[in-house]
Amino acid sequence: MKKTPTLARKWFRPTGAILVILSFAIPVHAQLSMSMPSGSSGPGTEMGQTVTDAQRDMAFNILTTSMAILRDDQPFDPAHTIFGRILAARPERGVVGVMEYSFVNPVLPETQIILYVVPDPAAPSADRTKVKQVVTAITVRFNPLLTDISRSTLEDLLRVDIGYWIDGQGNRWPGNDLGTAPPQVRLHGYRYRASNLPTSRFPVNVEFAFGDPDPNNPAPDEPKMPVLMDVLLNRDYSALRPNHREQNPS
Repeated sequence: MKKTPTLARKWFRPTGAILVILSFAIPVHAQLSMSMPSGSSGPGTEMGQTVTDAQRDMAFNILTTSMAILRDDQPFDPAHTIFGRILAARPERGVVGVMEYSFVNPVLPETQIILYVVPDPAAPSADRTKVKQVVTAITVRFNPLLTDISRSTLEDLLRVDIGYWIDGQGNRWPGNDLGTAPPQVRLHGYRYRASNLPTSRFPVNVEFAFGDPDPNNPAPDEPKMPVLMDVLLNRDYSALRPNHREQNPS
């Protein structure tokens, strides 16, 4: 029997990446982060839920705020933020000063909003307990999945460069389209580098995950256009690594 392609969602938690962040690299995005977990399934009711204009507007606000925080254009105050109410603030086991914040948003209550806060990798102090805390990674997993939001809309909204992306080691790769996961998984990834703005202190790596429509499913409630599933943003500290400085002298 021929299998029907399904839209399976990635689940991403950069636990290992936190340790690498502290040594001035974020290679988690150098690997394809669209891998399926064992036992994963399609999004189920996520696909059938109606997205309101208010939810779509809130999604845009969450993403633009996330980008502003990672560019260092805007401070992060967990108690007062567009992300919503703090659901959990959990220290990373075995790493000094690393916290994972998760939020619940009143307009998008089922959406996962996760921020990673670490001692500033740019600070030279050996005592990491005395170093300023900074946000280095933000992951937003939308539920319901967002319809009627094109990739070009996100590219303009977050002001990204077109035609290349940068991995966690600071290496440049051509293109933005990563293609889809294996045929049974209609998950389509795209990577970018945020544009260098005069007001921003840090470069940011950007990844979108879209769910492609099923060409073999004519059901009326089946999306006819890609739906936005996840957005992953990482502040890039690769330029602080000594070997990167040697390869890219100022």
